[in-house]
Formats: sequence, structure tokens, C-alpha cells
Amino acid sequence: MNLVNPRTFNPEIIYLFDPWTQSESHGDMHHHDFLEISILLEGESNYHFNQEPAKKIRAGSVMLFNPGVDHCEFQLPGTRSHQLHIGLKNISLEGFTRNVFPNKHPLLDLGQYHHQVLEKAWQLVKESNEERDEFQLIQKALLIEMLVYILRGLNDEDSNVVPYLSKSQQRQQKIVNYTIYYLENHYKEEITLEKLAQDQFLSPTYLSKIFKEATGMSPINYLIEIRLKRAKDMLKNDQLTIKEVASAVGYQDAYHFSKSFKKLYGISPSGILPKFKH
Repeated sequence: MNLVNPRTFNPEIIYLFDPWTQSESHGDMHHHDFLEISILLEGESNYHFNQEPAKKIRAGSVMLFNPGVDHCEFQLPGTRSHQLHIGLKNISLEGFTRNVFPNKHPLLDLGQYHHQVLEKAWQLVKESNEERDEFQLIQKALLIEMLVYILRGLNDEDSNVVPYLSKSQQRQQKIVNYTIYYLENHYKEEITLEKLAQDQFLSPTYLSKIFKEATGMSPINYLIEIRLKRAKDMLKNDQLTIKEVASAVGYQDAYHFSKSFKKLYGISPSGILPKFKH
């Protein structure tokens, strides 16, 4: 069962780190409003999932926590573990709520695809530790491969995966996915809510409502974040002035751009510029 639309599948890494957890360490029960993958690379640990009794987790185990799934880990005396934790958002699978995977339990059984997932995990750790040129792009590519192998493993485990969304909700999801795809590919252009709605034969009010329900923000605020994220990357890597960067991401007014940038990141664009550009 194909759950991914290659045009709109664009996961975003929130964090990626691989700590060693030492003996007698104990975390608090918690959950996220995004998706998290935790892979035990070396050693052993113990995890609580929701209200289940504690379970010993050994090296090679892969866990995937959907939003709202309570979990915590702790180390028994004399044990320690090396784990990879990846926080993700902007995950869209056909027929499922955004940022949700079709796993029934956090501890995954991936069958023949288990080895490939672990291989990608170690490659991600290597890229993270070395931080060579464009390592973040390599990480994203490796992550997409990992997610595909996880989906293949889940499909083998349960070939009768049923979408969580109703027909009406699936239609709404397609509208949201198309809108995100359009914003990510046309962010340099002049875009209004009215134009986005008109292109899909929708009312602006309806589009804004279902988009905010799915993403937590309006289409225009989503567009602003896309523009400012692109701008942040350009300020770090390109030999452009602030005015040139502002224009490149769709802002006509450099002052308005700087004000929006500082509001989102807490720092002015000039604070991002490499030293040689000051």
C-alpha cells in the first residue's frame, strides 16, 4: 500500500542527537506534539510506553512515538545505552493525520527491513558527528530512506493497514498537502490567501480553517516561516546583502523582512551574517 506522495513528502528534522545514557539515569514520562524516532544503537535500556509495564530494550531496537504517546526511559544499575533520537514534523502520509505513522505499538518489528533502518541510523550518526559540507542535506536524504524502510516493514507486518481518516478528512488532507507543496515551491512570488483558495475552487475561510487545523497556523503564516527559513540559510551560506536576501525570498521591503526575521528567531538578520560579510 503506497502511503507517500513524492511531491508532498518533505519531512523536517527538529532535532537529531545520539547521547550515551549512564547507569541509574531516569527520565520523566512525557510525550510530544510531533513524531519521534528512538533507536537503541548500543547497550540496553528500559522504557515505559503509555500505561504498559516497563520493558527492557536491547541494542538494535527501533521505536517510533506518534504525537501524544507517553514514554520514558531509565537505566538500571550497571547498564548504559547509546541511542539516536530524531524529532520530525511535516510528515504527510496518504489517509493519515499529519505527523502520524501507521504503527500500532511504539516498539517496531520491521522484519527484513530492520537491518536497513539500523544502517541508516549509523550513517546519520556519522554525518552528525563529522558535520562535513552539506551534512544536513545528507541527513535529510538518509532520513527519507529510513522512513521508507520503516513503512515497508510496517506494511509487511500488517498488510491491511486502514487509513485513520474518513473520506472527507482525506480530501481535506489533500487540500492541505497541495497548499504546502505550492507554498514551498512558489514562496518567492506574491501570494495571498484569496489566490490560494481560488486556485483550488475553495473559499478563503474554509481553506484557512482546515489548514490551521492540520498545521497549527494559517497558510500565510506558514508562507512567512518558509520564507524566513530560506532566508536564514541564505544569510549563513551566500554572499548576499540583507536587502538581496529579502528580495530573493519574496519581501519587497527589507525593513519589514528584518522585523519579521527578528520576531521569529529572536535575532536580527545581521546577527546571522558570517563575519566576512559585516
